[in-house]
Amino acid sequence: MHRNLRLFYFLLFGTALAAGLRYYSQMQSAELVGFSASDFAVVDTASVNRIFIADKDGGQALLERIPGEKYWSLNGKHKARKDAVDLLLKTFKRVTVQRPVSESELDNVNRLLAGRGKKVEIYQGGDQPVKTWYIGTATQSHTGTYMVLGDGAMGIADEPFVTHMEGFTGFLSTRFFTEEVEWRYTGMFDFPSNTLRKVEVVYHETPEWSHTMEVDSLGQLTVLRSGEYLDAMDTLTWQNRFNLFRKIHLETFNNHLSLEGLATLSATNPALTMRAWNWNDTVPEKIELFWKDPIMDTYNDAGELNQWDGARMYARYRDELVLVQRFVFDDRMAVPADIKSRPSR
Repeated sequence: MHRNLRLFYFLLFGTALAAGLRYYSQMQSAELVGFSASDFAVVDTASVNRIFIADKDGGQALLERIPGEKYWSLNGKHKARKDAVDLLLKTFKRVTVQRPVSESELDNVNRLLAGRGKKVEIYQGGDQPVKTWYIGTATQSHTGTYMVLGDGAMGIADEPFVTHMEGFTGFLSTRFFTEEVEWRYTGMFDFPSNTLRKVEVVYHETPEWSHTMEVDSLGQLTVLRSGEYLDAMDTLTWQNRFNLFRKIHLETFNNHLSLEGLATLSATNPALTMRAWNWNDTVPEKIELFWKDPIMDTYNDAGELNQWDGARMYARYRDELVLVQRFVFDDRMAVPADIKSRPSR
């Protein structure tokens, strides 16, 4: 009897101990979840008005929200890519802690953070950041990112964690870059809704194909060639062509030209010039297009060697030589049948 009673008490103690350990483990997990939600994440990203990113090589990117403007400012002189800024805000809101950094990897993680980490300051209207992140490399599985929450305005301790985003497989560090040319907004023509009023396309090699398209206040489109209206034209085709010029993007501000190549191209006449006006413009937006030498031999449908690169062209936009993709411009450069089939007067 006493033996059974002792066994009962032993089992009762073991059950209570197991329950206590389970409760303690659950409380630790709950605290970890609470930490990820309240410490790393920025709940109100709509109030974020400034983001500063710096790397160990001296690169910096300052992003600032401009009230009433669609695009953020980059380093006080350019528009920033909306997609890249939106991705940062999404990351701020959804980042969570995946796990603490284990003791065995702590020294290596701290060394990588010190040597290759990026600093990110997040502001919400004040002079001091509300959050300061130090972003390291990806984990070996490439499903997490080593991060430290620094001693910003909230005074958080700098213990490293592995962070991630629920529903996203990958690492987060590549979203925080500092190269200005990668951050810059790539739009050259950007005429939303019905703001585009006039387009001029000049073919410098065949001037007789040059033409102008313009709409009036009622949306009626007219086409001029050599100063004369084009009559009996295919209205739908021309309207579709006009709409092609509402939005045009370049590929990259990095033209990959050497100083010698840059000087040569700067002294070269463009193949085409495109100009576009909105309803208030007196000075148009202008794109000058230049043929690009091919990087390899390609042939047309007739088996003839192509003289120019079929994938890319150079463009001069606002006094900068940039790189553009042919598939963006080919339809806009194509000569309409109404122009090509009619002799110039």
